[in-house]
Amino acid sequence: MHPFKLNKILLSTLSFMTVFSMTSLWADASKGKDEWKFTLKNAYINRNFENETLKDTGSWSQAASLFYNSRMMETPLTLAEKPLMIGVDASVQYAVRLSSDKHVADTILPFDQTTHSQASDYLKHGATLKLGYDKTLLSIGELWLDLPVTAVDTSRQLLTSYWGAKLKSQLSDKLYAEIGRVEKVSPRNEEDFRKFSFTSNGKTEYSDGLNYVDLRYQITPDLKSEYYYGNMEDLYNKHYIGLEHHLNSPNYTLNSKFKYFNAKEDSSHFNIDAQNIGLLETLKIKNHTFGLGYQQIIGESAYPLPDGFLPETYFINWNATGFFKKDEKSYHFIYGYNFKDYIPGFNAAVKYVYGDNFKTTDGKENHESESNIILNYAFQQPTLKGLALQYIRIDYNVKHGNDFGEDRLFVNYSKKF
Repeated sequence: MHPFKLNKILLSTLSFMTVFSMTSLWADASKGKDEWKFTLKNAYINRNFENETLKDTGSWSQAASLFYNSRMMETPLTLAEKPLMIGVDASVQYAVRLSSDKHVADTILPFDQTTHSQASDYLKHGATLKLGYDKTLLSIGELWLDLPVTAVDTSRQLLTSYWGAKLKSQLSDKLYAEIGRVEKVSPRNEEDFRKFSFTSNGKTEYSDGLNYVDLRYQITPDLKSEYYYGNMEDLYNKHYIGLEHHLNSPNYTLNSKFKYFNAKEDSSHFNIDAQNIGLLETLKIKNHTFGLGYQQIIGESAYPLPDGFLPETYFINWNATGFFKKDEKSYHFIYGYNFKDYIPGFNAAVKYVYGDNFKTTDGKENHESESNIILNYAFQQPTLKGLALQYIRIDYNVKHGNDFGEDRLFVNYSKKF
Protein backbone atom coordinates (compact mmCIF):
# COMPACT_ATOMS: atom_id res chain seq x y z
CA MET A 1 0.00 0.00 0.00
CA HIS A 2 1.28 3.49 -0.84
CA PRO A 3 2.53 5.40 2.28
CA PHE A 4 0.32 8.38 1.43
CA LYS A 5 -2.78 6.18 1.30
CA LEU A 6 -1.81 4.55 4.62
CA ASN A 7 -1.46 8.01 6.20
CA LYS A 8 -4.93 8.94 4.92
CA ILE A 9 -6.40 5.82 6.50
CA LEU A 10 -4.69 6.54 9.82
CA LEU A 11 -5.81 10.19 9.82
CA SER A 12 -9.37 9.18 8.94
CA THR A 13 -9.39 6.62 11.73
CA LEU A 14 -8.08 9.17 14.22
CA SER A 15 -10.70 11.69 13.13
CA PHE A 16 -13.40 9.05 13.41
CA MET A 17 -12.28 8.07 16.92
CA THR A 18 -12.15 11.74 17.95
CA VAL A 19 -15.77 12.17 16.89
CA PHE A 20 -16.62 8.96 18.74
CA SER A 21 -14.88 10.11 21.93
CA MET A 22 -16.62 13.48 21.94
CA THR A 23 -20.07 12.05 21.34
CA SER A 24 -19.50 9.22 23.79
CA LEU A 25 -19.11 11.79 26.54
CA TRP A 26 -22.50 13.17 25.64
CA ALA A 27 -23.99 9.67 25.36
CA ASP A 28 -22.66 8.62 28.77
CA ALA A 29 -24.00 11.79 30.35
CA SER A 30 -27.47 11.19 28.90
CA LYS A 31 -27.39 7.39 29.31
CA GLY A 32 -28.15 7.06 25.62
CA LYS A 33 -27.26 4.39 23.13
CA ASP A 34 -25.51 5.18 19.87
CA GLU A 35 -25.82 3.09 16.71
CA TRP A 36 -22.90 1.49 14.89
CA LYS A 37 -23.02 -0.40 11.62
CA PHE A 38 -20.11 -2.44 10.28
CA THR A 39 -20.29 -3.78 6.73
CA LEU A 40 -18.17 -6.00 4.51
CA LYS A 41 -18.79 -6.13 0.77
CA ASN A 42 -17.10 -8.36 -1.75
CA ALA A 43 -18.01 -7.20 -5.25
CA TYR A 44 -17.25 -8.97 -8.51
CA ILE A 45 -18.51 -7.05 -11.55
CA ASN A 46 -17.64 -7.86 -15.14
CA ARG A 47 -19.08 -6.38 -18.36
CA ASN A 48 -18.33 -8.08 -21.70
CA PHE A 49 -18.96 -6.17 -24.93
CA GLU A 50 -19.86 -8.06 -28.08
CA ASN A 51 -17.85 -5.48 -30.02
CA GLU A 52 -14.35 -6.96 -29.83
CA THR A 53 -12.74 -3.54 -30.36
CA LEU A 54 -14.05 -2.44 -26.95
CA LYS A 55 -12.27 -3.44 -23.76
CA ASP A 56 -14.32 -5.38 -21.23
CA THR A 57 -14.78 -3.51 -17.96
CA GLY A 58 -15.08 -4.54 -14.34
CA SER A 59 -13.14 -5.52 -11.25
CA TRP A 60 -13.13 -7.61 -8.11
CA SER A 61 -12.84 -5.73 -4.83
CA GLN A 62 -13.32 -6.06 -1.09
CA ALA A 63 -14.66 -3.28 1.14
CA ALA A 64 -14.89 -2.72 4.88
CA SER A 65 -16.95 0.21 6.16
CA LEU A 66 -18.02 1.60 9.52
CA PHE A 67 -20.97 3.94 10.03
CA TYR A 68 -21.69 5.73 13.29
CA ASN A 69 -24.98 7.39 14.20
CA SER A 70 -25.27 9.10 17.55
CA ARG A 71 -28.54 9.54 19.35
CA MET A 72 -29.78 13.09 19.80
CA MET A 73 -28.71 14.39 23.20
CA GLU A 74 -29.98 17.34 25.20
CA THR A 75 -27.90 20.49 25.56
CA PRO A 76 -28.30 23.12 28.32
CA LEU A 77 -29.95 25.45 25.79
CA THR A 78 -33.76 25.57 25.76
CA LEU A 79 -36.39 27.40 23.76
CA ALA A 80 -40.03 27.55 24.87
CA GLU A 81 -39.10 24.99 27.56
CA LYS A 82 -37.86 22.55 24.92
CA PRO A 83 -34.16 21.66 24.77
CA LEU A 84 -31.87 22.04 21.79
CA MET A 85 -30.55 18.61 20.82
CA ILE A 86 -27.18 17.71 19.34
CA GLY A 87 -25.64 14.68 17.67
CA VAL A 88 -22.79 13.64 15.39
CA ASP A 89 -22.62 11.01 12.64
CA ALA A 90 -19.49 9.70 10.93
CA SER A 91 -18.45 7.22 8.27
CA VAL A 92 -15.31 5.51 6.98
CA GLN A 93 -15.43 3.42 3.79
CA TYR A 94 -12.43 1.56 2.39
CA ALA A 95 -12.05 -0.84 -0.53
CA VAL A 96 -9.11 -2.70 -2.03
CA ARG A 97 -8.89 -4.12 -5.56
CA LEU A 98 -8.36 -7.89 -5.65
CA SER A 99 -8.23 -8.31 -9.44
CA SER A 100 -5.47 -7.28 -11.81
CA ASP A 101 -5.57 -3.82 -13.38
CA LYS A 102 -7.58 -3.87 -16.63
CA HIS A 103 -6.40 -0.33 -17.46
CA VAL A 104 -9.95 0.73 -18.27
CA ALA A 105 -12.51 2.84 -16.39
CA ASP A 106 -15.17 0.56 -14.90
CA THR A 107 -17.29 3.11 -12.94
CA ILE A 108 -16.51 1.10 -9.79
CA LEU A 109 -12.92 1.97 -8.86
CA PRO A 110 -11.17 5.33 -9.27
CA PHE A 111 -9.46 5.60 -12.65
CA ASP A 112 -6.46 7.75 -13.59
CA GLN A 113 -7.02 9.13 -17.09
CA THR A 114 -3.34 10.06 -17.42
CA THR A 115 -1.80 6.70 -16.57
CA HIS A 116 -4.89 4.69 -17.62
CA SER A 117 -4.78 2.66 -14.41
CA GLN A 118 -7.35 1.54 -11.87
CA ALA A 119 -6.69 2.46 -8.26
CA SER A 120 -5.39 -0.39 -6.09
CA ASP A 121 -7.57 0.86 -3.22
CA TYR A 122 -9.58 3.88 -2.19
CA LEU A 123 -10.94 5.56 0.93
CA LYS A 124 -14.00 7.69 1.63
CA HIS A 125 -14.87 9.36 4.93
CA GLY A 126 -17.12 12.06 6.31
CA ALA A 127 -18.91 13.41 9.37
CA THR A 128 -22.18 15.19 10.11
CA LEU A 129 -23.22 17.61 12.85
CA LYS A 130 -26.90 17.32 13.81
CA LEU A 131 -28.89 20.00 15.66
CA GLY A 132 -32.47 19.24 16.60
CA TYR A 133 -35.39 21.10 18.09
CA ASP A 134 -38.83 19.59 18.61
CA LYS A 135 -39.70 17.97 15.22
CA THR A 136 -37.02 19.81 13.24
CA LEU A 137 -33.50 18.57 12.46
CA LEU A 138 -30.58 20.44 10.89
CA SER A 139 -27.75 18.33 9.42
CA ILE A 140 -24.44 19.85 8.32
CA GLY A 141 -21.60 17.95 6.63
CA GLU A 142 -21.83 14.56 4.97
CA LEU A 143 -25.40 13.88 3.77
CA TRP A 144 -27.08 10.63 2.74
CA LEU A 145 -29.88 11.71 0.43
CA ASP A 146 -32.57 9.62 -1.25
CA LEU A 147 -34.08 12.27 -3.50
CA PRO A 148 -34.28 13.13 -7.20
CA VAL A 149 -30.78 14.08 -8.47
CA THR A 150 -29.09 12.94 -5.23
CA ALA A 151 -29.44 9.19 -4.62
CA VAL A 152 -27.22 6.93 -2.52
CA ASP A 153 -25.93 4.38 -5.03
CA THR A 154 -25.54 0.88 -3.56
CA SER A 155 -25.21 -0.93 -6.90
CA ARG A 156 -21.40 -1.07 -7.08
CA GLN A 157 -18.83 -0.92 -4.25
CA LEU A 158 -18.49 2.12 -1.94
CA LEU A 159 -21.48 4.40 -1.44
CA THR A 160 -22.15 7.80 -2.95
CA SER A 161 -22.51 10.62 -0.41
CA TYR A 162 -22.99 14.39 -0.49
CA TRP A 163 -21.65 17.44 1.34
CA GLY A 164 -23.83 20.33 2.44
CA ALA A 165 -26.67 21.17 4.81
CA LYS A 166 -30.32 20.19 5.08
CA LEU A 167 -33.21 21.14 7.33
CA LYS A 168 -36.12 18.74 7.68
CA SER A 169 -39.28 19.14 9.72
CA GLN A 170 -42.52 17.31 10.43
CA LEU A 171 -44.87 20.28 10.00
CA SER A 172 -48.00 18.28 10.77
CA ASP A 173 -49.20 14.70 11.01
CA LYS A 174 -49.53 14.67 7.22
CA LEU A 175 -46.97 17.20 5.93
CA TYR A 176 -43.18 16.73 5.89
CA ALA A 177 -40.76 19.31 4.49
CA GLU A 178 -37.05 19.32 3.73
CA ILE A 179 -34.87 22.08 2.31
CA GLY A 180 -31.18 21.88 1.63
CA ARG A 181 -28.08 23.02 -0.17
CA VAL A 182 -25.69 20.40 -1.49
CA GLU A 183 -22.34 21.86 -2.46
CA LYS A 184 -20.38 18.75 -3.40
CA VAL A 185 -20.70 15.06 -4.23
CA SER A 186 -18.44 12.07 -3.64
CA PRO A 187 -19.40 9.62 -6.43
CA ARG A 188 -19.25 5.87 -5.92
CA ASN A 189 -15.94 5.57 -7.79
CA GLU A 190 -14.13 8.60 -6.33
CA GLU A 191 -12.57 9.36 -2.96
CA ASP A 192 -13.04 13.06 -2.44
CA PHE A 193 -15.97 15.46 -2.56
CA ARG A 194 -16.13 17.64 -5.68
CA LYS A 195 -18.47 20.07 -7.41
CA PHE A 196 -21.44 18.87 -9.44
CA SER A 197 -20.86 18.92 -13.18
CA PHE A 198 -22.73 18.14 -16.38
CA THR A 199 -21.31 17.09 -19.74
CA SER A 200 -23.01 17.24 -23.13
CA ASN A 201 -21.45 16.99 -26.60
CA GLY A 202 -17.99 16.93 -25.09
CA LYS A 203 -18.52 20.14 -23.09
CA THR A 204 -18.40 20.12 -19.27
CA GLU A 205 -19.69 22.84 -16.95
CA TYR A 206 -19.62 22.99 -13.14
CA SER A 207 -22.11 24.11 -10.50
CA ASP A 208 -21.46 25.77 -7.16
CA GLY A 209 -24.30 23.87 -5.55
CA LEU A 210 -27.72 22.26 -5.64
CA ASN A 211 -30.52 24.06 -3.78
CA TYR A 212 -33.64 21.99 -3.22
CA VAL A 213 -36.96 21.70 -1.43
CA ASP A 214 -38.86 18.45 -0.91
CA LEU A 215 -42.47 18.31 0.31
CA ARG A 216 -44.35 15.12 1.17
CA TYR A 217 -48.03 15.03 2.02
CA GLN A 218 -50.12 12.03 3.12
CA ILE A 219 -53.40 12.76 1.34
CA THR A 220 -55.17 9.67 2.72
CA PRO A 221 -53.87 6.62 4.59
CA ASP A 222 -53.47 4.88 1.20
CA LEU A 223 -52.40 7.84 -0.98
CA LYS A 224 -49.26 9.93 -0.61
CA SER A 225 -47.79 12.70 -2.72
CA GLU A 226 -44.39 14.35 -3.15
CA TYR A 227 -43.14 17.55 -4.78
CA TYR A 228 -39.46 18.29 -5.32
CA TYR A 229 -37.68 21.30 -6.82
CA GLY A 230 -33.94 21.40 -7.35
CA ASN A 231 -31.83 24.22 -8.77
CA MET A 232 -28.35 23.08 -9.80
CA GLU A 233 -26.83 26.52 -10.16
CA ASP A 234 -25.71 27.44 -13.70
CA LEU A 235 -26.71 24.02 -15.03
CA TYR A 236 -30.42 23.19 -14.82
CA ASN A 237 -33.61 23.14 -12.74
CA LYS A 238 -35.67 20.05 -11.98
CA HIS A 239 -39.26 19.67 -10.85
CA TYR A 240 -40.71 16.37 -9.69
CA ILE A 241 -44.27 15.39 -8.79
CA GLY A 242 -45.06 11.91 -7.52
CA LEU A 243 -48.20 10.08 -6.42
CA GLU A 244 -48.27 6.64 -4.84
CA HIS A 245 -51.35 4.63 -3.93
CA HIS A 246 -51.66 1.36 -1.98
CA LEU A 247 -54.70 -0.86 -2.33
CA ASN A 248 -54.73 -3.68 0.20
CA SER A 249 -57.08 -6.63 0.25
CA PRO A 250 -56.99 -10.04 1.97
CA ASN A 251 -55.79 -11.70 -1.26
CA TYR A 252 -53.55 -9.13 -2.94
CA THR A 253 -51.81 -5.76 -2.74
CA LEU A 254 -51.78 -3.28 -5.62
CA ASN A 255 -49.23 -0.45 -5.62
CA SER A 256 -49.63 2.36 -8.18
CA LYS A 257 -46.99 5.00 -8.90
CA PHE A 258 -47.20 8.10 -11.09
CA LYS A 259 -44.04 10.15 -11.64
CA TYR A 260 -43.48 13.38 -13.54
CA PHE A 261 -40.12 15.12 -14.01
CA ASN A 262 -39.39 18.42 -15.75
CA ALA A 263 -35.83 19.60 -16.41
CA LYS A 264 -34.73 22.89 -18.04
CA GLU A 265 -31.40 24.67 -18.30
CA ASP A 266 -30.44 27.32 -15.73
CA SER A 267 -28.00 29.00 -18.12
CA SER A 268 -27.20 29.27 -21.81
CA HIS A 269 -24.45 26.63 -21.65
CA PHE A 270 -26.73 23.73 -22.65
CA ASN A 271 -30.00 23.19 -24.44
CA ILE A 272 -31.88 21.22 -21.77
CA ASP A 273 -35.62 20.82 -22.07
CA ALA A 274 -36.95 17.39 -21.10
CA GLN A 275 -39.93 15.87 -19.34
CA ASN A 276 -40.19 12.33 -18.03
CA ILE A 277 -43.59 10.75 -17.41
CA GLY A 278 -43.77 7.34 -15.77
CA LEU A 279 -46.42 4.89 -14.55
CA LEU A 280 -45.83 1.65 -12.65
CA GLU A 281 -48.37 -0.88 -11.39
CA THR A 282 -47.12 -3.58 -9.01
CA LEU A 283 -49.40 -6.45 -7.99
CA LYS A 284 -48.49 -8.82 -5.15
CA ILE A 285 -50.39 -12.09 -4.75
CA LYS A 286 -49.03 -14.35 -2.02
CA ASN A 287 -45.39 -15.00 -2.97
CA HIS A 288 -45.74 -13.59 -6.50
CA THR A 289 -45.01 -10.03 -7.64
CA PHE A 290 -46.01 -8.70 -11.08
CA GLY A 291 -44.99 -5.29 -12.38
CA LEU A 292 -45.97 -3.35 -15.51
CA GLY A 293 -44.64 0.11 -16.31
CA TYR A 294 -44.38 2.78 -18.99
CA GLN A 295 -41.96 5.70 -19.27
CA GLN A 296 -41.74 8.43 -21.90
CA ILE A 297 -39.25 11.25 -22.46
CA ILE A 298 -40.76 14.41 -23.97
CA GLY A 299 -39.02 17.61 -25.05
CA GLU A 300 -36.02 18.92 -26.95
CA SER A 301 -33.28 16.89 -25.23
CA ALA A 302 -32.47 13.71 -23.36
CA TYR A 303 -33.26 13.75 -19.66
CA PRO A 304 -30.12 15.20 -17.97
CA LEU A 305 -28.13 13.40 -15.29
CA PRO A 306 -25.12 14.93 -13.52
CA ASP A 307 -21.64 13.50 -14.06
CA GLY A 308 -20.28 10.89 -11.68
CA PHE A 309 -22.57 7.98 -12.52
CA LEU A 310 -25.28 9.36 -10.22
CA PRO A 311 -28.38 7.23 -10.79
CA GLU A 312 -31.92 8.62 -10.92
CA THR A 313 -33.50 6.00 -8.71
CA TYR A 314 -36.72 8.00 -8.64
CA PHE A 315 -37.45 6.79 -12.18
CA ILE A 316 -40.23 4.20 -12.23
CA ASN A 317 -37.64 1.49 -12.71
CA TRP A 318 -33.98 2.51 -12.89
CA ASN A 319 -31.91 0.22 -15.09
CA ALA A 320 -28.24 -0.18 -15.95
CA THR A 321 -28.83 1.72 -19.20
CA GLY A 322 -31.39 4.28 -18.02
CA PHE A 323 -33.82 4.50 -20.99
CA PHE A 324 -33.88 8.32 -20.85
CA LYS A 325 -32.85 9.26 -24.40
CA LYS A 326 -34.61 12.06 -26.28
CA ASP A 327 -38.18 11.03 -27.26
CA GLU A 328 -37.68 7.49 -25.93
CA LYS A 329 -40.65 5.39 -24.92
CA SER A 330 -39.95 2.35 -22.73
CA TYR A 331 -42.06 -0.55 -21.49
CA HIS A 332 -41.19 -2.32 -18.24
CA PHE A 333 -42.11 -5.86 -17.23
CA ILE A 334 -41.23 -7.39 -13.82
CA TYR A 335 -41.88 -10.72 -12.16
CA GLY A 336 -40.63 -11.75 -8.73
CA TYR A 337 -41.09 -14.73 -6.47
CA ASN A 338 -40.34 -15.13 -2.77
CA PHE A 339 -39.25 -18.71 -1.96
CA LYS A 340 -39.85 -18.23 1.78
CA ASP A 341 -42.08 -21.36 1.94
CA TYR A 342 -39.32 -23.52 0.45
CA ILE A 343 -35.99 -21.73 1.02
CA PRO A 344 -36.41 -19.02 3.67
CA GLY A 345 -34.37 -15.95 2.82
CA PHE A 346 -34.29 -16.59 -0.94
CA ASN A 347 -36.10 -14.49 -3.54
CA ALA A 348 -35.71 -13.98 -7.28
CA ALA A 349 -36.87 -11.50 -9.91
CA VAL A 350 -36.70 -11.06 -13.67
CA LYS A 351 -37.02 -7.70 -15.40
CA TYR A 352 -37.35 -6.82 -19.06
CA VAL A 353 -37.38 -3.33 -20.56
CA TYR A 354 -37.86 -2.40 -24.20
CA GLY A 355 -37.28 1.15 -25.44
CA ASP A 356 -37.90 2.67 -28.87
CA ASN A 357 -38.89 5.89 -30.70
CA PHE A 358 -35.43 7.47 -30.36
CA LYS A 359 -32.64 8.13 -32.86
CA THR A 360 -28.87 7.87 -33.00
CA THR A 361 -26.75 11.02 -33.24
CA ASP A 362 -26.69 10.62 -37.04
CA GLY A 363 -30.48 10.31 -37.29
CA LYS A 364 -31.03 6.54 -37.51
CA GLU A 365 -34.15 5.04 -35.92
CA ASN A 366 -33.07 3.01 -32.91
CA HIS A 367 -34.39 0.67 -30.24
CA GLU A 368 -32.89 -1.08 -27.22
CA SER A 369 -33.73 -3.69 -24.60
CA GLU A 370 -32.37 -4.82 -21.26
CA SER A 371 -33.13 -7.99 -19.32
CA ASN A 372 -32.14 -8.64 -15.70
CA ILE A 373 -32.10 -11.73 -13.51
CA ILE A 374 -31.77 -10.89 -9.80
CA LEU A 375 -31.19 -13.51 -7.11
CA ASN A 376 -31.00 -12.68 -3.38
CA TYR A 377 -30.32 -14.91 -0.44
CA ALA A 378 -30.03 -13.86 3.20
CA PHE A 379 -28.68 -16.58 5.51
CA GLN A 380 -31.19 -17.49 8.22
CA GLN A 381 -28.89 -19.41 10.56
CA PRO A 382 -28.22 -17.45 13.79
CA THR A 383 -24.45 -17.90 13.44
CA LEU A 384 -24.56 -16.41 9.91
CA LYS A 385 -27.00 -13.58 10.65
CA GLY A 386 -26.16 -10.51 8.57
CA LEU A 387 -24.58 -12.46 5.71
CA ALA A 388 -26.26 -12.19 2.30
CA LEU A 389 -25.57 -13.05 -1.34
CA GLN A 390 -26.77 -11.30 -4.47
CA TYR A 391 -26.30 -12.18 -8.13
CA ILE A 392 -27.41 -9.98 -11.03
CA ARG A 393 -27.22 -10.85 -14.70
CA ILE A 394 -27.71 -8.04 -17.21
CA ASP A 395 -28.09 -8.46 -20.97
CA TYR A 396 -28.31 -5.32 -23.10
CA ASN A 397 -29.08 -5.21 -26.81
CA VAL A 398 -29.35 -2.19 -29.10
CA LYS A 399 -29.98 -1.95 -32.84
CA HIS A 400 -27.30 0.70 -33.44
CA GLY A 401 -24.74 0.59 -30.64
CA ASN A 402 -22.82 -1.81 -28.45
CA ASP A 403 -24.43 -4.90 -26.92
CA PHE A 404 -23.06 -6.27 -23.68
CA GLY A 405 -23.57 -8.89 -21.00
CA GLU A 406 -22.75 -8.17 -17.37
CA ASP A 407 -22.44 -10.26 -14.22
CA ARG A 408 -22.52 -8.84 -10.70
CA LEU A 409 -21.91 -10.98 -7.65
CA PHE A 410 -21.98 -9.50 -4.14
CA VAL A 411 -21.21 -11.08 -0.79
CA ASN A 412 -22.48 -8.73 1.91
CA TYR A 413 -22.15 -8.79 5.66
CA SER A 414 -23.76 -6.29 8.00
CA LYS A 415 -23.58 -6.04 11.78
CA LYS A 416 -25.29 -3.44 13.95
CA PHE A 417 -24.27 -2.82 17.52
